[in-house]
Amino acid sequence: MAPIKVAIVGGGPAGIVTLKTLLEASTPEQPIEARVFEAEKAIGGTFKYRAYQNAELVSSKQLTMFSDYRLPLSAPDHVSLPRYVEYLQDYIDHFKLQEYINLGCRVSNICQTSEGKSNQYRIEYSRTGASGDSTNETFEATHLAICTGLHVTPSIPTIPGFEENFQGQSFHSSQYQGRSQLEGQDVLILGCGETAMDVAYESIKANAKSVTMCFRTGFLSFPKVLNRFRIFGRSVHNGTLPIDGLITNLFETAYVNHHIRESRLRSIISDKVIKRVVWFLTGTQEGCNQHVGALPNEILGRSYVFLNKSHRAMPYLNRPHKHVHPFLRYIGNEYIDPPEDAASDRYVDTCSFPQSMDKTGRITFVPRPDRKDYRRLKDKVVRPSLIVYCTGYRQEFSWIDAALPRANEANVRNIIKAGRPDIAFIGFVRPGVGAIPPIAEQQAMWWTALILGKMREPRNPGHYKLLTRNNARIEYGVDYSTYMAILAQDFGGAPGLLELWREHGFKMLMIYCFGASFVSFYRLVGPFKSAMAPEVARVELLDTIMRRGVGGNFFFGVVPMLFYGVLNALAYLLEAIGLLSAEKESPEVDAVP
Repeated sequence: MAPIKVAIVGGGPAGIVTLKTLLEASTPEQPIEARVFEAEKAIGGTFKYRAYQNAELVSSKQLTMFSDYRLPLSAPDHVSLPRYVEYLQDYIDHFKLQEYINLGCRVSNICQTSEGKSNQYRIEYSRTGASGDSTNETFEATHLAICTGLHVTPSIPTIPGFEENFQGQSFHSSQYQGRSQLEGQDVLILGCGETAMDVAYESIKANAKSVTMCFRTGFLSFPKVLNRFRIFGRSVHNGTLPIDGLITNLFETAYVNHHIRESRLRSIISDKVIKRVVWFLTGTQEGCNQHVGALPNEILGRSYVFLNKSHRAMPYLNRPHKHVHPFLRYIGNEYIDPPEDAASDRYVDTCSFPQSMDKTGRITFVPRPDRKDYRRLKDKVVRPSLIVYCTGYRQEFSWIDAALPRANEANVRNIIKAGRPDIAFIGFVRPGVGAIPPIAEQQAMWWTALILGKMREPRNPGHYKLLTRNNARIEYGVDYSTYMAILAQDFGGAPGLLELWREHGFKMLMIYCFGASFVSFYRLVGPFKSAMAPEVARVELLDTIMRRGVGGNFFFGVVPMLFYGVLNALAYLLEAIGLLSAEKESPEVDAVP
């Protein structure tokens, strides 16, 4: 057969793992040729070129690393960004991918040169040599994998008065490097995402004169590791529970009736439970030890927004607003701030988004009398000397011909546009809790199976997206575990329980049931079965389960399994007797694994 020729645009984690997945799937019967085109002179993407001092992954190494090349158990749960980029280079070296990666090659145009059964694309790019000279070149491909990611083109809002009246410095967070940029400044931070939280914390540590953070709606804060609680007067300093590995598989992602999944019942129930648990532990339902920046009640929960796991700045944001409920003080429940932060008297003020700046450089805030931070700050003079735009990024595909799809048109699993399997967008979803690199690996396997004819293009919606309002600005959010399970079901990698027991034994069955949605689980069986996956599961992934302890596995494992198991059993029973519609949206892809 004629070879499949794939042009992969982007040399970050998504591009690298897509390259490796495609090359590994190549056979003499159906050869696959693939090339990566990366504009920069080194791989790493956002993790290298938009990194900053003291930054580290907020997702755990257990979840973030690729399924068949792991960091040692001795490595910290959350590694620094330079260490992660080093890991990516080690991954390339281990699988001998370097010869397929074209560095310093900036794509300027992609167009379709033929239509019909055998599509052909021309990729035009400029190659920059060691001496800085540039040459224009082309590459012909049958398939395209766009892996440029969500974090490339900075988004900077226009605010009346800023351009003509501001006399200080300003930059987007993509230009932030370290504390020296913040020292001695009156810092105004626009945004409340994880980068904004890091910049706020770094501003405090850099001895900035003042720090003010502004945001339109709010955020949902949880530490990336559950620790530092005092429960009934007893301190619990357990730093071994990365939050992204706590959700179990059985009946939450595996063996879920399609009516239960469509109703989002698990999300609704878990949000209600989590709110009450964090109140009992920290005195607030706004987030875990979050006393300011509450989201509106209608979207307050991990089913609606991306969890903010950069938690170091919270003692400083909380300080002007924190209130300990008398009942919790009486029974001895509270969240314990790190000693250095607890001893400080400094704070980060928060307020609504700037409305304008006057001729003196003073900020006027959008009136929000419903917000306690606005009521505190509305009459205070805020005149920044430094503005840091932590306002995210926008997607831009000016280098793709207008006739070709964009990422926002990828309406089949957020990977391809219906009927266009030859163009994939990999790494363009963001999980509420989880990480993009493992999602990219799962997406790469899904797309590879599709273009090789090992699966049909699914027609059912899947019901994996975060719940959003009609006017939501961001629509690429997904529930991590549900999305991973749906992709695995599509390409035949979701293991059945009896299949697991027969092939890998009872121990592996228990690891899968109690484990989170790690990619390695979806390589135990199916078209991407890996000889390494069972070993990873029996050692590293079992370790994530054992570190929860008996109590953790009971509350995070046994209780939800029993509860959701009963709900799913009832749904299957009602469906069997005809009380629920027996017609499934797409039996060939929505079947129980």
